[in-house]
Amino acid sequence: MKSIALIKQPLLMKQKLLFFLIFATITLAKAQIGGTRTYPFLNLDHSARVAAAGGSLITVRDNDVSLTYQNPALLNKSMHNHATVSYLRYVAKINNAYGGYVWHHDSIGTFSANIFFVNYGEIEGFDEDGNKTRPFTAQDYNFQIGYGKQWKDKLWYGVNFNFIYSALEAYVSTAGAFNLGGIYHDSTKRFTATLLVKNLGTQFIPYRDGNREPLPVDIQIGFSKKLKYNPLRFSIIAHDLQTWDLTYNNPNKRNKTIDLETQKEKVEKVPVPEKVMRHLNFVGELLFSPNFNVLVGYNYQRRKELSPEQRKVVTGFSWGLTFNLLKYRFSYGMASYYPGQASFNFSVLKNLSDFRKK
Repeated sequence: MKSIALIKQPLLMKQKLLFFLIFATITLAKAQIGGTRTYPFLNLDHSARVAAAGGSLITVRDNDVSLTYQNPALLNKSMHNHATVSYLRYVAKINNAYGGYVWHHDSIGTFSANIFFVNYGEIEGFDEDGNKTRPFTAQDYNFQIGYGKQWKDKLWYGVNFNFIYSALEAYVSTAGAFNLGGIYHDSTKRFTATLLVKNLGTQFIPYRDGNREPLPVDIQIGFSKKLKYNPLRFSIIAHDLQTWDLTYNNPNKRNKTIDLETQKEKVEKVPVPEKVMRHLNFVGELLFSPNFNVLVGYNYQRRKELSPEQRKVVTGFSWGLTFNLLKYRFSYGMASYYPGQASFNFSVLKNLSDFRKK
C-alpha cells in the first residue's frame, strides 16, 4: 500500500503521522509482538474506568455497561435500560468515542449494543519514494451486539459479536469476531473469577486481495476480591495467555553486552518471573461509598515496553475516579503510556428509566 509505505521514510513524516504510528504501536505492544495482527484498535481503552484500570477490567460485576464491551459474561439485570458514552481526546487530534446500551428480560437474558469508533485525523501521505502525495484520513469502527445469561447459582456466560470496519486512506477492510466469556461470582464472599477469549474471528474483506491477516486474539483470566472490613477491592488480570513469551530483543537498547569473539550483541536470557509479569495487570479500587470510588491500575508490560530506559516516571500506571451527581455517574480515567504522553478519558452512565419516573 502506498500510504503504508511512508513508514520507510520516517524523517519525512510530519507530527501527525508520527503520533498516529505511536498510537498504533501502543495497542500492538499490549496484545502482540512485532505487529503480527491487524485491527490493533480493538485493544484500546474504550472507557474511563477501563483506562484507569490499565486496559482491562474483566472481573468486576456491577451495573457499569462499559465493562461488557470486553467481557459479555458481566451482563446482568442491574444494567437494564442503562446507557453510557465515553470520549477520549488524544494527541494530534486523534480521538475515540464509545457508546453502549443494555436491555434485560428475566426469561431470556441480557442484551447489549455497543459501538466503538477511532478517528486518526488527517495524515500527510507519501509514496514509496518519499514524494508527498495528498493527505488522507483513517478511521476504525467496531459494531457490537452482546448476550449474557445466568447458568447456575453463581455462574454466568456471555458472547459478543463484533462487526469490524476499517478505512485507511483508500484501503477498506471488514471482519467478524467473537468475545466469549464466563464468570464465577460469589456475592457473599465478594469474589469473582473470569475467563475470556477476545477477538476470535476472521477478516471478511482484507485491505489487499489475497492478504488476509489474523485478528488480535487475546485469552485472559482474572479474579477480584473485595475485603470484608476495608473499602479495597483488588483485581489481578492475566492477558495474552495464548502467547507465553511476550518479551523481545530491543535493537535500540543502550546498555548492550557484546560478545568479544563474535563482536555481536549477546541476547540475554529472560528469566521466567519476568515472562510471567509481562502478562499481569494489577487493579485496586477504593469503594468509599456507592457514590464515590477511586481506582488505580498498573500495567507491567506497558511500563517495560513503552517507557525509556533512563526516565520511566509513571509509565504503565493509571488512575481514575467515579462519582454520582444528579442521577448520572461520571467517570474520569488517565493512563500514562510515555513520560509526558498520557491519555484522558471521560465517561457518563445513565439509567434511562429515570426519565419515566415522576
